[in-house]
Amino acid sequence: MTKSLLLLSGAVGAFVFAASGVQAATATAATDTAAATDQGATNVGELVVVAEKREQNLQKVPVAVSVFTGAQRDTIGINSVQEVTNFAPGFAYDPGNTHAYIRGVGRQSINLTNDARVATYEDGFYVVSPYQLDKSSLFLSQEQIERGPQNVGGRNADGGSIDMISVRPTDTPYAELRATAGNFNHYEVEGAVSGQVTPGLDLRLSAYDNQQNDGYFKNLDLGQPTEGGQINEWYVEGQLDWKPNDNAELWLRAFTSAWDNRGDAGARTGYESGHWDETNLTDPNAYPGAGLFVNPNFGYASVAGSGARNGANNVILAGAGPAFLVGTPYLPTPGSLTLANPGVTDNPALTNPYNIADLEPRTVSLSHYNDVNYVFTYKFPTFEFRYVGGFQGYDYNLNYSEPDTAVTSFALPVLAAGVAPLVINPLVNLNYQQDDSWTSHEFDLQSTGDAPLQWIGGIYYYSENYTNPILATAPDQPQLSHPLASLTTFAAAAPNLNNTLFFQNYDLHDQSVAGYGQVSYKFNDQFTVTGNLRYTYDTKDGTESNRDVAFNNTLIDTLAPFLGAGTPSLDSTLALTCPTGNPASCYSGTTLGKGVSSAGVVNAATGIEQRGLSGTSSALTGGAGIDWQPTNDIFVYARYSRGYEDFSLNAGYISPNPYVAPEFINSYEIGYKQAIGHNISIDTAAFYYDYNNLQVPIAVLNGGVVQSEFVNSPKAVSEGIEFEGEWSPIHNLLITASYSYDHTALETGCTLSGGVPTAGSLCVVDTNDTFAVEPGANPVAGQPAGAARFQSVKGNPLPEAPANKLALDVAYTWEFDPGSFTLSGSYVWRDTQDGTIFDRSYDNAPSWNDVSLRALWKGAGDKYEIIGFIKNVFNNQEYEAADGGAGLLGNTVTNTTAAAGLIETNVFNLAPPRTYGVEVRYKFF
Repeated sequence: MTKSLLLLSGAVGAFVFAASGVQAATATAATDTAAATDQGATNVGELVVVAEKREQNLQKVPVAVSVFTGAQRDTIGINSVQEVTNFAPGFAYDPGNTHAYIRGVGRQSINLTNDARVATYEDGFYVVSPYQLDKSSLFLSQEQIERGPQNVGGRNADGGSIDMISVRPTDTPYAELRATAGNFNHYEVEGAVSGQVTPGLDLRLSAYDNQQNDGYFKNLDLGQPTEGGQINEWYVEGQLDWKPNDNAELWLRAFTSAWDNRGDAGARTGYESGHWDETNLTDPNAYPGAGLFVNPNFGYASVAGSGARNGANNVILAGAGPAFLVGTPYLPTPGSLTLANPGVTDNPALTNPYNIADLEPRTVSLSHYNDVNYVFTYKFPTFEFRYVGGFQGYDYNLNYSEPDTAVTSFALPVLAAGVAPLVINPLVNLNYQQDDSWTSHEFDLQSTGDAPLQWIGGIYYYSENYTNPILATAPDQPQLSHPLASLTTFAAAAPNLNNTLFFQNYDLHDQSVAGYGQVSYKFNDQFTVTGNLRYTYDTKDGTESNRDVAFNNTLIDTLAPFLGAGTPSLDSTLALTCPTGNPASCYSGTTLGKGVSSAGVVNAATGIEQRGLSGTSSALTGGAGIDWQPTNDIFVYARYSRGYEDFSLNAGYISPNPYVAPEFINSYEIGYKQAIGHNISIDTAAFYYDYNNLQVPIAVLNGGVVQSEFVNSPKAVSEGIEFEGEWSPIHNLLITASYSYDHTALETGCTLSGGVPTAGSLCVVDTNDTFAVEPGANPVAGQPAGAARFQSVKGNPLPEAPANKLALDVAYTWEFDPGSFTLSGSYVWRDTQDGTIFDRSYDNAPSWNDVSLRALWKGAGDKYEIIGFIKNVFNNQEYEAADGGAGLLGNTVTNTTAAAGLIETNVFNLAPPRTYGVEVRYKFF
């Protein structure tokens, strides 16, 4: 449904290519909000849009779309992607992973082969992430969230699209400077200049520098900086708008940017709610490299007091060690424990969610972030040609230690005289990189004029290259440097000089080619019918690499009492992956698994296994709709769309069958829009999604190591209603509201035959609750207790799809001779939100609410503005997204087993605490 209800200004000439799914950002008549006519911040406005290059009121566009103008964002205070989600029905966003979700449809994995379900565009050019939605109104004239499958123009997207539309160059001189200061030592400076350099040629230059020096989370490990919310970002952009004659126009944008610790996109955004696990030397559910290395918090087990367990109450689980040690305390040697902060012996977030303890700071950076994109249009007498293209790329680097702890080392006792004890240095350093670049080109022809028959046709090409190396090391554990290839022959494996626990990488080329067309026919002033078709062909090919080295409790429990510091590590690559010569577990007979182009081969010198990957998928999709306009103020539409998302690959793991089939959505939607005079505007929509082959990432236990891979869920559903409304009961008072209800559910159950899942069923094992004994578990009947058991997740909601969302804003403007003063207050409530398909308490984010206030003073002649703001006035704990929690095999309170029930730990993604500040804007001309 349309977001014209939320508009707080009548930004003349703004545009949307939404009427038939054509991407809005490709319009060439974009509005420069700096020069737009301001109709007042608290009047119900009619947003003029351009659908298929024809101006019309957004209230008469047959699609559910939320539109946010720069003026509206300034008044309400929509400055982050999360704040866009608050006011856009059905929209959710995970800032840590920069994944967008619409009506429960979104990218659920950080694996780059798993493409976005919500396509994001900057001025019609496809980009891989929507995080630049937080750019201010100095840069973006409009933001649009279109809900439902996209088939006409751009990349295929079964969830919807996000369009960011730039403020364009002006043909009159314009210059503006803005400065913001806020708590957490936050400062930002923005500026833009624009004007005509010669008749027909307009230029614009803009830039910002954004700094927040203090994070929201205080690291209690001594000497470590704060984390979360920190920003060190700069951005420079140039634009050219050239009209050589009345028929041709070329618009071009280029920017360069970089940042460190931007506050999202991998930065710390959350905390763990429970006690730290310390009663098991390893726990595969909770730690990177789990099953390959030890639990760093195990060292606390030897500390008396302060909530930590100690002495005979903490023992190795029966059967975990050699027979003569079963039931016998096998704890860190007393006095051997060293701590980064001696005062931290348990999770400090238990008393304050913004306290953490981490051995090294989490750092994240983006470099070589460059872009050139452009739109060329040429008008013929009865149709128009358009070409949209560009290039963008970046290098991303994330470095952090996991899990949180203050333990720097501890020693384990030995039984043999003269043997040096094994010292555990439990720091795990994880480095995650993405080097990504892509280009796209789109050509289309579109009819013009007022004839009843209208048409559009085009072709689209997309090419992307990316590499995604992930490296986990234990840099201070020397036993990892020279692992054994076998514990029976004691043969040496390839040297491991970086102390690698695991290394994963894939280097792939992704290509998508599509052709599309749409025809609409207007029978009379009341009825219009529309139909469209699209054919898409997708390919992915390249290589993947992997190495795994274990130094785990099986080795340590068995050998450390005798060998101490001489306890060896073991290269487990062959045991966990699919190399040449292992057909029993990796191939069907002698045939390579689907998606595998060459068998895995281990390099003898590096120990790294590599193999080829390749796959294709294609689809014919489309849709149809009918519009009915019984009166000039009422607009009703019904539409069907079939959405497609291409195949994914379980890349980086060297898994037996990496290919994951594409997913499809059959979308049915009806909408009702009405404007009542100039005081009330309402938009409503009801939808039903028949969701097929949903690509679901799940954790699997492979040789004691937890790995992530995709599976297809044959059936799921998303259905609901959405409302957006705007009411001006008196002059200068505007009330804006939005609400969405979205019921989502997996609809495929689990059936077993001889203990094996049958075809077409969805049977999964929860690695946090392998034996399916926790409250909420749903094991399939007939499986033996005390062993890993398949569960059914039928009826569970889709991740990141809150059932209810509500947003309300009230703004009133007082007008004075020297200017105007607008006071705005907003209230947001969001329902609980699931992080995984298991719908467990440790995976879900609680419901929350927010109150924010904003005051805006505009000086006479619109020369200057002063804005004061307070966000999250009551300093509530608010949750931007749900996450996957952990089931632990013990903690500082209880020692348990997976069979007896787990101790659960939530992982919460927190929105910022209370923030406040002031912004000053000055327009020179």
